[in-house]
Amino acid sequence: MPPQSSEKSLVGALMDANFNHLVTPKLVKIFYILSMLMVSLSALMVVAIGIWVAQLHDGWLLGLLIICSSPVVWFFELILTRIFMEALVVRFKTADHLRIIKDKI
Repeated sequence: MPPQSSEKSLVGALMDANFNHLVTPKLVKIFYILSMLMVSLSALMVVAIGIWVAQLHDGWLLGLLIICSSPVVWFFELILTRIFMEALVVRFKTADHLRIIKDKI
């Protein structure tokens, strides 16, 4: 019978000197939520800059373009963040599956 892999808590995984329990998969969800907040805040700052530029003398068109580009930039930043986070998750799931295969042999 293969050895059972017990899930450790975050602190328990941090104290694992053999690196048998990984911390990153536990933190990916938190980092994704934080990065969504950061991307949304940056999009709001772009809108604020667009409003500021629109108030300048003869800057209404450039300000409008900056404001209209904010959702597009937000969308692409969020997609890139999601791709990065999914790549991390796939990497760690591959490691878990390889560990299961190794334990069966």
